[in-house]
Amino acid sequence: MNSADEKYQEDLDYFTDYARDDWVPINYIFVSASNIVGANATLQQITEVAERMFRDLFARSASVGDLTEREPGFQAWQGTSDRWLTRIRDDVDARGDLPAPGEFGWLHITE
Repeated sequence: MNSADEKYQEDLDYFTDYARDDWVPINYIFVSASNIVGANATLQQITEVAERMFRDLFARSASVGDLTEREPGFQAWQGTSDRWLTRIRDDVDARGDLPAPGEFGWLHITE
């Protein structure tokens, strides 16, 4: 396993634990992906690694949604994980950049 693979696995485990305890801004996944691919990475490269991490987090029971005023404080987006990825990708494509922290979507595991 190379250092990028190790970093990916460490971050995946970290975000899995984080999402069990709290809401994780999806921007954090993009920051992690950027760190994994390196300083000269394109938006496309960052997005590809982030999408892989989203898929892995979804496989670990994470859902993506919005924070709400009412309990439990989180509302998962409607649809499938593929639809969630499309919504995230469309947002990144529309802005031509990564979302800022807390600006678009949160991850949470409600087991």
